[in-house]
This record gives sequence, structure tokens and C-alpha cells, in this order.
Amino acid sequence: YFCNANDAIFLCLTSADTVVNMRKVTHQTITEELSKTVLLPCLFTLRPGASSFPEPPRIKWTKVWGQRGSDGLQKEQSVLVAKDSAFHGRVSLPGYSKDRYNASLALTGLRSSDSGLYRCEVVVGINDEQDTVPLEVTGVVFHYRAPHDRYALSFADAKRVCIENSATIATPGQLQSTFADGYENCDAGWLADQTVRYPIQSPRPGCYGDREDSPGVRNYGNRAPDELFDVYCFAKKLQGEVFYSTVPEKLSLAAASTHCHSLGAQLATVGQLYLAWQAGLDQCDPGWLADGSVRYPINVPRKNCGGDEPGVRTVYNNPNRTGFPDTTALFDAFCYSGTESSLVSDKVNVKLFG
Repeated sequence: YFCNANDAIFLCLTSADTVVNMRKVTHQTITEELSKTVLLPCLFTLRPGASSFPEPPRIKWTKVWGQRGSDGLQKEQSVLVAKDSAFHGRVSLPGYSKDRYNASLALTGLRSSDSGLYRCEVVVGINDEQDTVPLEVTGVVFHYRAPHDRYALSFADAKRVCIENSATIATPGQLQSTFADGYENCDAGWLADQTVRYPIQSPRPGCYGDREDSPGVRNYGNRAPDELFDVYCFAKKLQGEVFYSTVPEKLSLAAASTHCHSLGAQLATVGQLYLAWQAGLDQCDPGWLADGSVRYPINVPRKNCGGDEPGVRTVYNNPNRTGFPDTTALFDAFCYSGTESSLVSDKVNVKLFG
């Protein structure tokens, strides 16, 4: 039977109870930003007399995801298995050495792929109990290039364009976490610590950097603020909705802005489109954004949709991937409806293109 204490539900102790009693609560999804550290709770007690077991409790953390198959099983990935040892890498049980009833998991350097459901299991002999905790890792890193040319942003400009696109300049940790999930871009960009870096999975001529033929994040080191590069931005969380809108005759940039306003919205920023893409938006049709760029999000790669990998595609003026389309060119629009404070105004468009 159950009893209630301090708004959490505990399994009351009786002679018929199992050896392990897990402190079970209805966990809300734990949300934390990319590259940060999160603590996933797992607390338990042992029935008096359990200390007579020859071994300490065995702690196991597992990530589970996906729908159950025809065999009733879900896909699992072992995260950590521990008894009384020290832990290395990105996972640890920071409270376990001092409190053998605290199996809470610390996960550092969070990646987008870390999002999911985590199960904590405590085993004593043939007895075990388990609890689950959902985790959501928020935020996305994206590369940004000036509208007119490659490598045209000073450090001050880099910070400004990220803000104008509903983002902030990315940190080295955020770029590293994105690289660990497979991100690659052979374009040097500013980061928040005034260094210039870029992530490479497949080294090749022109993309060796300081690591030669090894995969990794290339680092040009700390640079003078007036030097010119691209930038890596970090968009944290989408507060509204990005949607694709089309009209038969297509739209210039100015007409696209007016069209979104007529729908109670405005042109989406680059950061908002990346967040919508991360959330699953898939549209194989290019559309205007607030900075005057033309892009489209692909989650399911397919023929004639710009490559074999998921991502946000950008339409440039020439094969050298420089220059946004002329503002009178005709495309559809990606609109944003919401209350986000960092929305780009018409004044920004005038500043960039007027």
C-alpha cells in the first residue's frame, strides 16, 4: 500500500515489501540547455537488514526510446552501470559516494541526442526497483554568414546578427556538443569567447585547420575583434510557431513581410526556422526570412531537396555560396506567430538591405 509525505509518494515499509524501495514521483520533463550539466534524480531506501547482503546495491541507468515493437520491447542504451567505483566520461553519480541511497545521475556536456527517457534501476541480490525521468535538451547551433559575402563579420557584427536572428553567439561548449552529434561545417566562425572555430567530421583539403587529418573542432584561437569571419549562433527555445505560407504568384521580400503581417504574424528569423526544423518542420520549398535570406528545412532527405542529410538549406546567388537572392526575387515565406521578444522588425530589414 502507499502513503503520502511532503507531496511525494513513497512506498511504505511492511514485512512483505521488497528489499529496495524507490522514492517514486511523477516526474515532469527536466529541461536543460545544450552543453550544460543536468542532474536526473534517483533516490531509494533499503529495508532494515539489507546491509547483510554481500555486495552493495548495483546502480544501472538506461536510456529508452521509441515505440514498443511487436515483441513488446523498446530500444535501450546503457548509460551507466555502477557498484562502488569512480565514474568517468560525461556521466557520474555525484551523491552516491556520500549517500548510498542517492543514485541521481549527472550528465555533462549535454547534446541534442541526449533528449529522451532515462530509467534508474537499483538491484540488491535478486531484488530490484526502478524509476524513469524524461529529459529535454533545448537549443540549436547554426552557422550564419553575412548577406553579401563570406567572412564579412567583425566580432561586434557577429554578436549583433545572432541577436537579430533570435539567438546569441554560441559558446565553444555549445559548438563542441553539436559537433559530438555529427555537425560539420567548413566555415570559420566567431564564438562567444572571441575565438574562431569550425567543426569537421571528415577532414579534407581546405578543412584541416589545426588538427590535420583528425576529426574535431578546428580552433584559430583568440582573434582581434576587427578581423572578419562568419559566426556560429545559438537559438535557445521557440516561443511560438513557424509556418510555411505560399501564394500562387510568389512574393518579393517586401511582399512576403506584408503577407505574414496579414496573417497576424511576421517573417521568421533564421534562429526561429532552425528551432522549428529541430522540432520536426520539413518543407522542400524555399521561403523568405526576416534577414532577407531564402531557406528551407529538411528533416527527411529526399531527391531534389538539397542533399542526403537533414538540415536547413540556404539559397544563394551563385555556386560559391555567397550572396542572398535579390530582394525582388520571388519565393514563398516562412512566417512566425508568437510573442518572442527578439523578433526582427522591419527596421532591421531596412538596415541590412535598404
